Amino acid sequence: MSEWPLWTVAGIGDRFRGFARGNLAALLSGQAVLTLVNMAILIMINRVYARPGDATDVGRLAAVLSLMLAAVVLTVSGISASLTRRISLARAGGGEDRKATIARAIGGGLTLAAVVGFALMLLGLAAPQIAYAAAKAWWPQHAPNLEPYVWALQLAALWLPSLSLGIVFSAVFDGFQRMRWSLLAEAGTFQVMRLAGAIVAMLLAGWAWTGLIGAWGVAYVIATVLMGLELWVMLRLERQPVAWRRLPLRGMLRDAFFMFLPVSAPMLFSQSGVLVAGIGGGGEASATFWVTWSLSLVVTAFCGPVGRVLFPAIPGLYGAPDRREMVRVLRRALWGVSILAIGFVLGANLVKGWLLTYLHQDGQGVIMSVLLAASFFEVHRTVLNPVLLATGYERTLALLEWAGLAMVIVGGLVAMLAGGLVGLACVFLAVYLAAGAVRVCLVSAVCGARLWIDAALTVAIVLALTVAFVFLR
Repeated sequence: MSEWPLWTVAGIGDRFRGFARGNLAALLSGQAVLTLVNMAILIMINRVYARPGDATDVGRLAAVLSLMLAAVVLTVSGISASLTRRISLARAGGGEDRKATIARAIGGGLTLAAVVGFALMLLGLAAPQIAYAAAKAWWPQHAPNLEPYVWALQLAALWLPSLSLGIVFSAVFDGFQRMRWSLLAEAGTFQVMRLAGAIVAMLLAGWAWTGLIGAWGVAYVIATVLMGLELWVMLRLERQPVAWRRLPLRGMLRDAFFMFLPVSAPMLFSQSGVLVAGIGGGGEASATFWVTWSLSLVVTAFCGPVGRVLFPAIPGLYGAPDRREMVRVLRRALWGVSILAIGFVLGANLVKGWLLTYLHQDGQGVIMSVLLAASFFEVHRTVLNPVLLATGYERTLALLEWAGLAMVIVGGLVAMLAGGLVGLACVFLAVYLAAGAVRVCLVSAVCGARLWIDAALTVAIVLALTVAFVFLR
């Protein structure tokens, strides 16, 4: 605790220095590197593979990468969350068998990641060829459209085990609350190797878009080996062994089954919205929803590290005799992401006319305003979901996410057919608002504080801004 009062210059400086040295700063730095690398790669891809009037290669590359990333996130995210929580609970509980429990958890997580990664690789090698053969037999007119994807998907499948292991390596760092190691592994190693692979493929050799996938495969394998070495060094410094016997595989799989959806829900919700918009309004409606929803979720990329810091820290705070520190931390986190999100909602609404015109989405200001309000609850999710997952509410949370996804699909389709994209956006807002209220009540019960008052105040501000921008445009 700082000896200087918060309202003094010295107190503010002391807290700023603490932030600069802390875990959150490391994760935010990693997020900044990730954003810069993605922007650089996006610019290079469009420069090399997009030609005037023909962006076919870029579209094919995006489709392959999205499919591969979705496969890994949906299968490994629950395993990584289970591993982080098991390490955190063991460290918070102490005891003589703490190191043995953590050793078995790490061994189990690495084993499951390797098995899942290689299973995905085998599936990725076989499924495209089977689909292509089926298309030639039953839909020969569509087979030529699938042919370019066969080799690309098989090539991308080769680096799925590396991606799976890399995600689990980061989960171990998070469990030990060593976010600087996560920064080194994810940003300093993985992203740097990814950028290097792209530069080699596009600028030095001028390879085709499938060559970029192959270059990334080599880069990912090298990055995974380096991340493994970094993990080994960190475990040596912690004097933490890794066990390969009596692994809690069944328990980790059970946890992963309930935890994968709360971790990967944002991607599933967004893809469901695109699908519903396409069914109800065609390809143009899908594109409009995808663009506006993506713009609305930009702020969550910067709030996500807050949840990664909270997730491994909550077990220690939750098990403490005095939970006032836990309440204080949660309130700061909730207000911190809320202030950032409110500023983003306000700024995005002010420039949405110019922004949508630049993106060829004129006249979609109402939809974007409503989706910006919905994205505010996505920001709240980055604080509330980790608390519930860390305190054993993963089944309740999974049920809540499944119910919300069902409402988005069923209610969204009805609203889309009745009121167009505005109706779909309103369904998203209603579902996110209802799910957010349930999360706030659950977290308030967990920590014994009335966090719903804080949440209600921030929600009222966002809804008032939304009404003003919708009706006073």
